Amino acid sequence: MMNEPRVAVITPGSFVIPSGNSSSVERVAEQSIPLAAEGLNIRIYGICGEGKDEIGSVGKIPVHRYPKGSAYIRSVQASLLHWRPQVIDVMNRPRIAYTLKQALPQTKVALSLHSLSFISEPHLRHEQAARYVASVDAIVANSTYLGEELKSRFPAIADRVYVNWLGVSIADFPSRWSPQQDNLRRAQLQQQGWTGRKIIMYAGRLLPIKGIHHLLAALPDLVKAVPEVMVVIIGSAFYGSGTSTAYEAKLHQLATPYRHHVTFIPLVSHSEMPKWYRLADVIVVPSGEGEAFGLVNVEAMASGVPVVASSAGGIPEIVQDGLTGLTLPVDRLDRDLSAALIRLLQDDELSRSMGLAGRSRVVQHFRWQYTADRWHELMQMLAKR
Repeated sequence: MMNEPRVAVITPGSFVIPSGNSSSVERVAEQSIPLAAEGLNIRIYGICGEGKDEIGSVGKIPVHRYPKGSAYIRSVQASLLHWRPQVIDVMNRPRIAYTLKQALPQTKVALSLHSLSFISEPHLRHEQAARYVASVDAIVANSTYLGEELKSRFPAIADRVYVNWLGVSIADFPSRWSPQQDNLRRAQLQQQGWTGRKIIMYAGRLLPIKGIHHLLAALPDLVKAVPEVMVVIIGSAFYGSGTSTAYEAKLHQLATPYRHHVTFIPLVSHSEMPKWYRLADVIVVPSGEGEAFGLVNVEAMASGVPVVASSAGGIPEIVQDGLTGLTLPVDRLDRDLSAALIRLLQDDELSRSMGLAGRSRVVQHFRWQYTADRWHELMQMLAKR
């Protein structure tokens, strides 16, 4: 431990680590960082939460927790100045990455980005974002799409952009096609009163950019072609909150004429999601432009469920059109989404083969251990510079 590079992981998001209701940012830290522990002396710096000690752990990785808000970065900075890590990896907060680089100029600082949100307005003006990303030693993007967007917006940092796909635990998300999961699925469908129904599922935040309205607009065609269809929409506008929005109200209004074919499930912990995925005949991800990765894609594929998605952002890097699911251009969702869903619902063998192919693709390319291995290699490289 004495000679191992010291690496600080900064996670100043909305959730305590570990947490059952975390966003994808915290999930990356919880799932991948413990798998990268060998040969590194890692500390995670997160936020405080009710019922959590100031120092906890994820696996063997210590988690130091500080009150969120304006005092957070001051507390983290003071701790880092004392500990003196060789590398700092800041999750999704370019302003904090910049601040820490100014405070510890000899330390290598990486900025791991999960979307374009925090380098775009209203969070940052372009000139601010350019200054912040230019200050760090590496920028980690979760998809090739995001990496190329970063290079396009900020050409000066092109040689510092690295791509690290996210992953999934295949043990936590078993294939719905195994005999055990099939038996559990049948029992759960009966419990829900959905025996004999064809399940289309959306899981994620209820935001306009996520495109749920395209799914509900397809209901007339879906109900006509597949009368037993049930659309299950899991999620809310805000992580871990049932607070409603105008967009959610619009979605409920669109669903009202089809109340026997749509159900909304507002809050499901991430640990409970595998049992919902196994109910699905198809997962739909109708995101608009800018979707960098989308963990729901790999979680659905791990569960053996075919995915019908837009071809926005990084999604085509995950979902292989015609093999593990079907992808559609964003500007054709209104016209073509219903036909793609109907095709899978009416062809059980195609649905099964795509689901199994998706599981195989995840096993080969999208396990958390692969994410951890790439991250470990980058941290070691930065520490040696």
